[in-house]
Amino acid sequence: MLETRGLGKTFAIPGRHVAAVSEVDIRLEPGSFTAIVGRSGCGKSTLLRLLASLTEPSAGSIHYAGGQKPNIGCVFQEPRLMPWLTVARNVAFGLSGKLPKAELDARIASALDLVGLTAFRDAHPDQLSGGMASRVALARALAMKPELLLLDEPFAALDAFTRRGLQQELSAIWHARRPTIVFITHDVEEAVLLADTVLHMDAGRIVDSIHVPLRHPREPTDPALIALRRRILAGLSQPVSAVSPLTNQEESIS
Repeated sequence: MLETRGLGKTFAIPGRHVAAVSEVDIRLEPGSFTAIVGRSGCGKSTLLRLLASLTEPSAGSIHYAGGQKPNIGCVFQEPRLMPWLTVARNVAFGLSGKLPKAELDARIASALDLVGLTAFRDAHPDQLSGGMASRVALARALAMKPELLLLDEPFAALDAFTRRGLQQELSAIWHARRPTIVFITHDVEEAVLLADTVLHMDAGRIVDSIHVPLRHPREPTDPALIALRRRILAGLSQPVSAVSPLTNQEESIS
C-alpha cells in the first residue's frame, strides 16, 4: 500500500537544525498492522504526521500503490472532540456535506456500533468518560472508511482496564475491516498484543523490525508474548550510540 524511501524531516531551531526523522525506509502491505515503539522524542509522531501528509518531508519520498494516495484516518492521543457537538455529529465531522444524508447516517451508525456507543449518539463530550471519548475519536476515523488508519498513542491516557478493552476492540475492528494500521505506542506489551510487525525507532531512524508470529487473539500472559516483549525492551534499553540503523533484514522471533 505504501512505501517510504529515504524519508526525512528536519526542523530549524535557533542556532541549529534538528533531524526528527532521517532516512526512513518502510513498506506497509495492505491490511498489515505495524506498531512503532521508541523513546520519547525519537521521531515517532513526526513520522506519523509525514505518513498522514500533515507535514511535508524535508527529504525522501512516499509512494502509494497504483500511484494513488489511500483514504487516511487519524486518531491522536487527545480525542479532540468538538464540545458543542453530539457524539454522532463528532463522528460525522469532516464528512458532512460530502455524502448524501442516507449514506452519512449509515456511516455514523456503523462506526458507533463498531465501538459500542450507539446508545450515546446524542450525548455530548462532557458526558463521556475518557475511554468513551477515545472510542468516539476512533469511530470518527472509521467513519472515513480509511484504507490507512494512523494512531498516535490513542490509549496512553487511559487506565489499564479501559485500555485493554479498547485494544481488544481495535483488534476486532482490524480483523473485520482489514485497514492498514500504523500504531504508535510507548507500551511494548500493547505493541506485541496488537501488531504483526513492531518497528523500533531511535534518533529519527528505524533501527529494528521485529515480526510477531503469534496468532490472534493474544494474551499478555502468553510466554511467547512475554519473551518477545523482553526482546524488544532489551533493544530499547540500549544507549542510542549502541543502536545501528536497520539494514534490509527483518528479524523474526518465534
